This record gives sequence, structure tokens and C-alpha cells, in this order.
Amino acid sequence: MENESEVASFPSTAPAEVSQSPTPGVVISLVVGALTPDLPEVLSALALQDYPNLQILILLGQSDEEQTKHIKDLVASTTPGAHITELGADLGYTVAANAVLRLVDGESGFFLLMRADVVLDVGAVRQLVEEMYRSNAGVAGPKILDGENPQILRSVGYAMDWFGQLDDPIEPQEIDQEQHDAVRDVFALSSACLFVRADLFRELGGFEPTIEDDGAALDLCWRSHLSGARVLIVPSATARQPHRVPVHGEADERNRMMTVASLTGSLRMLMIMPLLLVATLFGALVSVIRGDGRRAVNLLGSFGALLTRSGSILRRRRRAHALRRVPDREIVELQVRGSASWRRMLRHGSNRAVFAGHSVTQGRRERRILITAGWAMLIIVLFLGGRHLFASGVEPVGQFSRLPDSPRDLMSEYFSGWRSQDLGSSSSQPTSMILIALGGIVALAQMGLVHTLLIVGLIPIGWLGVSALCAVVADDRARLAGVFAYAAVPIPYVAMATGRHQVLIAYAVVPWALHFLRSFGGIAPSVVDDTAGDVIDHPSSEMRLQLVAKLSLLLAVTLAFSPSTVLVVVMCAVLWQLAAVLGGGSTRAAGLGLAGALTATVTAVVLNLPWSTRFLQPDAWAVIVGVNTNRQSGLGWLDLMRMDTGPAVLGGLVLFLYIPLFVATLVAKNSRFVWSIRASVLVAGSLVLASLDAGHHLPFRLPEAGMMLVPVAIGLAIGAAIIVMSFGIDVRGANFGWRQPLAVISLATLSIALVPVLTAGIDGRWGQPTTTLAGQIEELLGDTTQGDFRVLVVGDTRLVPAGQHAYGDGLAYSLIQNSQSTMLDQFTPISDDSDQFVKPLIDAIAQGATDRVGRLMAPFGIRYIVVPILDRVQSTSASPLPVASGLTQSLGVQLDLRSVYSPTSMVIFENMQWIPVTAMLSLTAEQGTNAGGVTALVDNDVSGSRAVLAGTTSWRSVTEEIPAGQLHIGTPFDSRWRLANASQSVVGMASFGSVMTFESSTGSGRLVYDNPMTRYLWVLLQIILWVIVLLALFQPRFFGRRITPVTLEPVVSFEEMSQ
Repeated sequence: MENESEVASFPSTAPAEVSQSPTPGVVISLVVGALTPDLPEVLSALALQDYPNLQILILLGQSDEEQTKHIKDLVASTTPGAHITELGADLGYTVAANAVLRLVDGESGFFLLMRADVVLDVGAVRQLVEEMYRSNAGVAGPKILDGENPQILRSVGYAMDWFGQLDDPIEPQEIDQEQHDAVRDVFALSSACLFVRADLFRELGGFEPTIEDDGAALDLCWRSHLSGARVLIVPSATARQPHRVPVHGEADERNRMMTVASLTGSLRMLMIMPLLLVATLFGALVSVIRGDGRRAVNLLGSFGALLTRSGSILRRRRRAHALRRVPDREIVELQVRGSASWRRMLRHGSNRAVFAGHSVTQGRRERRILITAGWAMLIIVLFLGGRHLFASGVEPVGQFSRLPDSPRDLMSEYFSGWRSQDLGSSSSQPTSMILIALGGIVALAQMGLVHTLLIVGLIPIGWLGVSALCAVVADDRARLAGVFAYAAVPIPYVAMATGRHQVLIAYAVVPWALHFLRSFGGIAPSVVDDTAGDVIDHPSSEMRLQLVAKLSLLLAVTLAFSPSTVLVVVMCAVLWQLAAVLGGGSTRAAGLGLAGALTATVTAVVLNLPWSTRFLQPDAWAVIVGVNTNRQSGLGWLDLMRMDTGPAVLGGLVLFLYIPLFVATLVAKNSRFVWSIRASVLVAGSLVLASLDAGHHLPFRLPEAGMMLVPVAIGLAIGAAIIVMSFGIDVRGANFGWRQPLAVISLATLSIALVPVLTAGIDGRWGQPTTTLAGQIEELLGDTTQGDFRVLVVGDTRLVPAGQHAYGDGLAYSLIQNSQSTMLDQFTPISDDSDQFVKPLIDAIAQGATDRVGRLMAPFGIRYIVVPILDRVQSTSASPLPVASGLTQSLGVQLDLRSVYSPTSMVIFENMQWIPVTAMLSLTAEQGTNAGGVTALVDNDVSGSRAVLAGTTSWRSVTEEIPAGQLHIGTPFDSRWRLANASQSVVGMASFGSVMTFESSTGSGRLVYDNPMTRYLWVLLQIILWVIVLLALFQPRFFGRRITPVTLEPVVSFEEMSQ
């Protein structure tokens, strides 16, 4: 692009005439942050420039008086005529460089913006000036070579794709053979050394101040293109820099995405943003496969920053629009088609002839290949082991009940003050409901996909969490060993087979929680350390706020689905405190971690208000730890060490994983020894507590054994990572002795322990049955043509599906709406009348107190009673669990119940007296409700009622022609329900001593639930609380970075320089 009008005031472009006309002024702006070893050479190179009309401006971003004095003395001795300006503080390179706009008067010249580690060649400035005139350019940059070895290329400009990814044409360690010495247009240049016309720099407003260092040059060059100015690389001008120039897009994803969102044209934004989201998700997936979980998180967080920093983006778009002279289609022609990152990968993989110092990167490349291969193997094992689950969905076994079909209905029910599960009750909804609904919206209402990801997706999340936690060893291979050890334990695969969702949640969450606690406490990773104890690197206050916000959000989401997992996290924090005392670690760091865990737990409870007030009720502990699903006979020490909590246990080879941990405590030194003790305390403490709970030796109950064993698995993973790290540092370099063979044996045991995992997924279902109790109940009893009803399931706690209510003696019961159980049934409400009304009915059956229990159940719409026998996982035809003594016999003698066709997996009884949940009562039933009391109910035939208004919910009314009579609702009495007829609103009244009826007149009618205003206020408060924590996490700068202005007066004038 050429724009003659912009340079009309400059001399002719002929090189010979440059010497005849007054040379334009050049102001070199050197930003100095500190006194470095490179600074004397940098200043000497400036003093040796052969360009005649040159002024040097030193911008000091240093507040230390002694260093400032040394820098001034150095400047005076090397470049006596330089102007020194103190900025008073380290403002960052971009903000400091922008000070040249106030310190230099006039526009008829050039700015050379430099970092303090760039050494210019003697003729660099002259070459840049000449090429700027010759090519009529606005921005130019020199060829940058390596500071230590000038034969190695560092930067010759960049191309850019649609998503802001920069394509560096040079290879790692590429030798300069003049292959890049042609003057050419580039999309962006290195920010280390930029030569820009003064009038253009003023028009652009300098660097974007919200971009801190990396990416500032990309933004400036892009805006230069928009204004019609050319951006050139001038290879004849050379400079040296000791360190490789950071490439925007690799160093700062957030700035890259914000620049794309700020400078892309409005019409193209409609296409680019969805593509950017897809590219971000794909990049995150590739990063996970390559074992770089941190970059995956960075990518996703950077895309999220487009929302939290929308104010800054809008401001930048307005500025870009004001200077736009070139249509967006011409900017697109300057950009690379396709993906710059893929182009780099393909080019680097095929063009290696120009590499120098190949051995420098070979080891790193081999390690990266190893890590990528390791993660790829884990992903393959996951997909092969669960291939049928990904294809057809997870079976509704145990706690894996289906999700509701519509996220819209979930949203409506969440805002409602009525809980439809069990018998129904006025109660605030659990936060998990809105979280599932949001997931359904993101998945475009594909609730089956959400269900699969909500279960199977927890396994790789746990692997990534252990990878993050094992980062303390600062060696990718050791981290991978820890991940493999965590993947080898049978916990998640037993949970998949038996439907233990709570265990999977703990498997995924606890490693991440411990990682955040480690970071919050200030325990840093270390490769080699020579001092005993933890390596401490306390984060800043801003970082600590972000960490506690991350942990709070993690525990808030976890609490909504699995309160017992939060209890396990707090238990681990306490064990870490004990480990710090026993192993010589930092008790302060462990104490900070415990404080962070408690703070995050309290915050999580607050974020789940008002539903979390459930934990203030007398049975709160039972709600937190959940229904006991352990074996009735208890688990022994060997069972716990083998993690034998279900039929899908992968054999005793998992015991080999204890060997690396044991050996690590013997051979590890310094911080690695501390971590081996920390892992050992996690393992031993969790096993002891699980054993005491299994043997009923505690005055209270703990979460189920599978959850208590997750910290054991984490400890084994840490032990595996530590032994790999110690083998390379503490063992191989030491004198030969018992440590070397012991370490080698422990490394070999890691591969042995992986064998069962590779065979566990042969069936492609992780041991899940193809036929489940919940599926059979829905298939056999799913006919709703006669009205809405409930199914009462009573039996062993390990067999009862959906939301369980403990009954006692190893028995539990659940209520299923229309035979279709959902995952929402598992979440305990604030108030629930099930135990008040249903438990006495089961007592009556067990005690033989009545032979008319069908009539007693009829008002609640209980049509079927199911006793589960086989679930094909924990209870099989070859090894069935015993059925509670006399349960089926007691049901069989009831006069109102008849045994219907039942498969071998269950016994089914139908209640011949049942009343649909919403129904017009028969005349005999009306007599029973008018008489009231249990005796009247037993004495009256209540059959013959007709279903009406089927499908009514608190958020969706069904209008229907109904006759005169008593309209029955099979839910506990609640005054907020009313019957709306055409001419009047009827208030309900209690009936059958427990439920409610309405006196109906002939005509159109519908049932309406009046939502309390307090529910909307609670929802509003909850949204505000979540937004506050999210703000603490992202710490958005809606109005850009606030820079304290420094009073600066011009010290250089281009007019004076041209005289």
C-alpha cells in the first residue's frame, strides 16, 4: 500500500538526494528498567551510529536512587549528549515508550523505539531512514540477530493469520545465510526495535497502553495497516538481542485475542468470533493431549477475557474506526490463510537443513514427543474403554440417572419455589439445577451429551488435576508418571461400573483443590534444590485473591453436586498440616492452605444459598456424607489398599503403586523428601479413617469408601512423580548402593500397575451393564395414559436407584415420578415430607400393622412398589445380594397390592387403589377425604378416580375441561397452590390428612403455583454473589489499565533538529 499524501512533506525518495537535503531528525527512545550487563554495550552502539541528525532519549523506569545514579553516570560516560527522563516507576515498556509523544515536539522526523537489551549495528539508523524514504513506509524494523551468536537469526518480521497467531519465518537456531535479506512487507515486527514515522506514531496514539509488553507491536502494526501505512522489514539494518524475542500469541494469548476483537472489521467479526471460539477449543484440546494443561487453561481464560474486558475492547474499536483508511478486505489480503501455528509446525518438521545447535533443542523435543505420546495413550485408553458410552450414552445405573430433556424446563423449575421431586415441596432449588441447565444451553439442548460429559468427562479432569498438582517436581516426565499412576487406580472404573457419581466427582475435584491449596500456601516447584524443606515462593495478594476465587468456585460447583467431596478436600488440608509437622515442610504454607480451604468452603456455602441452609438442619451430617453404600460386612485393610470397593476392581496389581511411594521416602532429598512424606500422610491418614469408618469405630459416619480412597490415589500419584524425579537427581548421581536397585525396581512397578487398566475397558463400557434397573422400570412401568403416578422402590442401598432416603438396616427407598428417574432426584431439598409420610408406610409393611397399605399410599399417587434384586453389577444372578427378610412376603399379603409380571431383576407390585397425582376423586374416595384420618382411608375404597390436568408443574400449567367435584393433588398441602377456573380462583384444603383437594365447578380450569417473591430475591442475591467471585477471579479492567500521569515537558524538537 502506498500513500503519497502522507509523506509529501518529506524529501525525495532518491538515495542520492538524501545527502543533499537536510537529514530528518531521528529520536532514539531507549526504555531502561534497570542496570543490566547489556546496557553499556547498548549505549556504546548508540553513540557509534553514523547517522548525523540523531538525538538519544533515555527513559528511566527505575525508582531506586542508587541504580538511577549508576545509570546516569553510565549514560554520561558513553553518550554525553543523551537526554535522561525519570518516569518515577516501572510503568512497563509500552507505557514508558509512549512518553516520547510528550517529550518530543514536532512530527517531521522518526522515532526509534528500543528495549534496553538491543545492540544496534553502526549503520542501522541510516539504513532504516533510507529505506523508509525509498519504500514510502510508515513502520520499519531491523533484522535482529542473536546476542551471543550473531550467526543465529532471531527476528525478521512476522506474518499473521485471521486469529492473531504470528507466523515466524525463521526456524529455531536458524543460521543467517542472507536468505531473509530482501526488503519486504510484513504484518508485524518485533517490539524490541521499532522505527516509526513520528507523525504516524502520534496519529495512532502510540502503543496500546492496556497491552503489557508482548503483543504491543502487533497492535501498533495492525493499526498502521488500517491507516494506510506500510510495515517493512529492513534486513540491511541489523541489531543484536541476547534473548529470543517473545512471539505474540505464544507468550500472551489474552492480548492476541483482544487485539483480534478490537481491530477486525465489524462485518468480519460475525465470522471470526465463532471461528476463534472453535480454534480456541481445538487448541485447548491439543494442548491437553500434549500434556500442556496450563496452556489449555490459558487459552480458555483468554477467550473468556473478551467478555470481562469488553469495555477496553469497545474503546479500542472506536479508536481504530477513527483512523481506518483501508477497507478490511485489503487487511485480510495481508493475512495468512489458514492456521499460522499449523504452518509453523509443518515447516519446522520438514525444513531442518538450516538448523544450528541442533543438540540444544533435541532433548526438549524428545521429551515433548514422550509427553505427547503418553497423553495420547491415556486419551486412547479413555475412548476405547468407553467407546460404547460415547456412542450410545451412559446407562442409568446407580447415581447415573438421566437428565431432564429440556434445559428450558430446568431453568423454569430453578426459578420456581416448588421442588417436584419425591412428593413435592416448597423449597429452593439446588444450584446444580441451573448449572446443568447452562450446560444444556451450551450443548444446544443435547442433554444426552451433557449427561455423558458430566460423568465420563470427570475422569480426564482428574488426570489434568494430578498433572497440575505434580508440577511441584518441575519435570514433565515425572508429572506424566504421576498421571499414569492416578489413572492406574481402580477408583474411577469401579465408580463407572457401579454408578457412583459422587466418587467420580471426588476423583476429578480433589486433585485440583489440592493444587490450588499448594499454590495459595506458596509451595513452589523445584528442579534441583540444595536446602531442606519446601521451596517457598509466596504469590502476590492479587494472585492469592485469584487462587481463593478459583477454589471457591470449584468448591461451590462441587457442593451443588457432591457435598461430601468438599468434606474430603478439608480433610486433605488437615492431613497436609500434619505432614508439614512430620516431614519438615513449611507449617506456614500448610496453615495458609488450610485457611484457604476453610475460606473457600464458607464461600462455597454462601454461593449455594439458600439451598445450602439445608446443612443447618439436624440431619445435615447425613445429608453431607450421603447414604452408606459400603458392603454390609465392611471393608478390611487389604480391601481398602486394593481399593476393592466394587465388583469391577482390577485385581491386586494396584498394590505395586505403594512401592514407589515407599522407596521415595527412602531415597528422596530436600523438597522431594517433604513431598514424599506429604504423600505418605495422605495415603496413611485416609486409609486409617476409611478403615475406622468401615469398621463402625467412629461416632459419626464418613463419606463412602470410594471417596475416602481418592486422597490415597493422589498420594500414590505424587509418590510416582517423586520417585521418577529423585531417580534423576538423588539416585543416579550418587555412589552406587542399595538406593539404585531399589529405585529401578520401584520404577518398574509403575508399568506393572498399568496392566489392569489396559484390560478393564475391553468391553467398551468400563463394566457397565447393558440392562439396568432404572431402564427396566421405565420400560415396564412407563405407561402414563391413566395419569401421572409415582413408583416406590424399596431395597438394599446398593440397588435402589435415583435419590435415596435411608430407612435403616441397610435399606433405602426412593420415589420416581412416572417411572422416570432423573439425576435431580439425588439432590436433597431444604424441606422434604417424604420421611414424614412415606417412612411410616414402610414401617406399617414391615410390622404387619395393616393389610391395606395400598389405600394408605393411594393419595400420594404411588402406583407401583418395586423391590430390586439384581442390578447385574453388585448383585448378579451368580452372586445375588440378599433381599431384606420378609419384605416381599409382607408386600404379597397386602389386599390392595397385586404382583405383576416381573423380570428376574426385581419384584413388582401394583397398587390397585392408586389415585393419579392430579385427579377428580371418585365418590367413594370423596367420602374418605371428607371423613379424614387413616382409619377412614383404610375403610373406604378410593379406586376409580379419573386423571385430569396431567403434566402440570409449578412452572407450566395445563388447561383442561374438568367436571364439578373434588380435584385431588397428591402432594403435601401447600397454600400457594390454587385452582384457576374461568370465573374464580379456588384455594385448596387438606385431605386424607396429608395431601390437598380443590372444590371444582364444571368448566375450564388449571392449577397454578404462586411463586413467592422471596424466591426471586434469593436468585438475584445468588447471581450477585457469583458475579462478585467471578470478578475476583478475572479481575477485569473494564476501562483499561489506569496509568498515573507523569508531568513531562518536551526536551527535544524536530524543528530544532532540522535547522
